[in-house]
Amino acid sequence: MKIFYLSVIEQHAGWGAEVFVNRAFVGQGHRTVTLDYRKHRHDLSRHFLALDGDFDVLFLQRGDWFPIELLKSVRRPRFFWASELVSRNEDQNRLLRSGLFQHIFVHSKQCKDIVVRNGWMPEHAVSVLLNGFDESVHFAIPAAEKDIDLLFLGNLTPRRRRWLERLKADFPVTIVNAFGSEMTQFLNRAKIVLNIHAEEYPDTETRVFEALGCGAFLLTETLSAENPFSDLDHLVQVEDVEQMAAAISHYLEHGQQRQRIADSGHRAALAGHTYAKRAEWLAGIFLAHASATSAPALDRKKVAAYSVKEGVIRQLASVKRLIDASVVAKVSGGLAGARGSVGAAVKARRLAKGSGRSES
Repeated sequence: MKIFYLSVIEQHAGWGAEVFVNRAFVGQGHRTVTLDYRKHRHDLSRHFLALDGDFDVLFLQRGDWFPIELLKSVRRPRFFWASELVSRNEDQNRLLRSGLFQHIFVHSKQCKDIVVRNGWMPEHAVSVLLNGFDESVHFAIPAAEKDIDLLFLGNLTPRRRRWLERLKADFPVTIVNAFGSEMTQFLNRAKIVLNIHAEEYPDTETRVFEALGCGAFLLTETLSAENPFSDLDHLVQVEDVEQMAAAISHYLEHGQQRQRIADSGHRAALAGHTYAKRAEWLAGIFLAHASATSAPALDRKKVAAYSVKEGVIRQLASVKRLIDASVVAKVSGGLAGARGSVGAAVKARRLAKGSGRSES
């Protein structure tokens, strides 16, 4: 099967889910043509028209402000991975309700409920696609020294800061933001890895899969309903920050319990939650919709028609960049002038003071 995969694979090179899913597709014998729609946002029609040969399915991931006109030019089954929470990323809605996709994949059960309740897609055409990990990037290092008691790895939102400040009052917490091999090293060095939701929304973050993929002991705030792991068997869940503090005290003192849970979580992650497993499942759904046809995969007239609109958008973007640059230059120049005026005034005041005169 040949998959036309539209994502942000270049901007997320080395760490994004699309990198790992694409690698898994290829490893399973499929052919992919990838296009980073963000990087080439104002030149997409040219890339569509330059496609080398046919393809069997189109797979769009995330798709922020992806042009509907180009999707309509495709004469093959189309699939959309709305990889962000629907409740917080309304730019996805235009695609979710477009009626252009044979199947849609969403981040959580709550997201699926929203899509179905709004009548955007029938329930049978919407599936929850969990995150995962790539076992060639995130893996256990048995000989790693556990020299970090507590590790939080990720971006610091205000909510996470509040939790971590409370925990830091009693424990040494190492806070880092790392990817790839550096992330793997940190996860293997930690006795306890903490998972805290960015906001009040329950979630099952990618970090959960990456941590378990590295054989780490994961102590997490209660995960969302689609969490596939078992509490106290694969990981440990707590309801609030005080419960997390109590659990930290307990598991720092009980290394054998900690290791048993970490080992069990690692086995579960490897058995069912690698990106290779996700790609295999996706490909099965794609193949169920794909069919042999001699018709060209693209309506090139529709692509060419969109290219005219795209040219106007590109010109407007260029004008906006020029205006933004001009505004920045004026503001910078104004600030420099103001600093010069202040400096001159200060110098004059010092001279007046030195000569015994006062300014008025």
